[in-house]
Amino acid sequence: MVIGCLFSGTIVDNFGRKAGHIFLSFFFLFSWLVLAFATDNIFLLIGRALSGIGVGAIRPIALVYLGEVTDPKYRGLALMCPSMSLCLGIIINHAIGGYVHWRTSCLISCVPCALCAVMTLFLKESPLWLIARGKIDQGAELFKWFRGDGEAAMKELNEMLERQKEKEDKSLLRELFQMHYLKPIIIVTLLAAATQFCGVNVLTFYAQDILEKTFPGKIDAFAIMLVSDFMRLLTNSIICFLGKVLPRRLTFIFFNFGTSATLFILVGYLYINPDNLMWLSVLLIMVYTSFGSGVVCLGWSFVPELFPAALRGLCSGFISAISFFLLFINVKITPSIMATYGEMSMYAAFGILTLLNTFVLCFILPETNGRSLQDIEDSYKKNTGNVMVSKL
Repeated sequence: MVIGCLFSGTIVDNFGRKAGHIFLSFFFLFSWLVLAFATDNIFLLIGRALSGIGVGAIRPIALVYLGEVTDPKYRGLALMCPSMSLCLGIIINHAIGGYVHWRTSCLISCVPCALCAVMTLFLKESPLWLIARGKIDQGAELFKWFRGDGEAAMKELNEMLERQKEKEDKSLLRELFQMHYLKPIIIVTLLAAATQFCGVNVLTFYAQDILEKTFPGKIDAFAIMLVSDFMRLLTNSIICFLGKVLPRRLTFIFFNFGTSATLFILVGYLYINPDNLMWLSVLLIMVYTSFGSGVVCLGWSFVPELFPAALRGLCSGFISAISFFLLFINVKITPSIMATYGEMSMYAAFGILTLLNTFVLCFILPETNGRSLQDIEDSYKKNTGNVMVSKL
């Protein structure tokens, strides 16, 4: 996944957002076919490696494209749709995997990949990418196709064209190390840490094992895993459909604090280990899953909004690589932590890391809802106070 993220920035910046989607759609289809018809472990590993590269690349590419073509009023909703789709895919694959042969499951997964491969052929290119590449007329025409020719849209387009003229006279390499480029990189790195260290993604990898060790012999871990998947989907759906009206910054902070609080309560429950309160343990897992999935969904939605246009593809891929590398570390060390220190230590560690990270983000994460990408980019060039103030 890390490799896929690092390549994604180069693909979408040099060849276009549309080209990236077309390439990855067929890439996913190929990876599932390799898995479905694998004859030995080598081909299984190759298929898994290919699918991992695709998963890593598709997230930043999809977010960048959605962020650039969507009206600021609806951009928050659009940027949270990939997380909702991911949750839907997880619950479908977990459910299918429990009842059908794994080869059949792989072939079933080929169906949506094939449909996407066809649909991406009809995508229109991002107007912001075209403008950044000097194709002003074509970009302006597509901008009007996506946004219309209303007063707000025309104002945003004119500001974008004006900034593009200014950028043509500047060296990107020299600008890269200035604070208006470094600020979003720092903020989004912390967002990546928040999405992975809340622990809910680790639960996806080891759901049955973690639940069986947390509540040994007391619950049906497979059933609870499916219910947890459903709660993730439900939470992301609610956040997604309320994305237009919710102040995203405050909502993100609320979900982070909710995740920390639920984890600490769960640790307390496991420490006391009361009898006849199994319903409470299940409830806590459901609440934690809901809060954690909200953190992941909202955290990813900020990624393409905070970077300047000149670095949006490259930096979105780079930060996504960092996020997936942190996920890799989490997935690798979690079983050892549980085996050595127990489940309580794992939940407590996730709670503490989430709390500390949220405290820092409270002071530096800007509100982005309803603001144009150019407005967000310009705000970094102003004084620090203006960047930190959220627009509610």
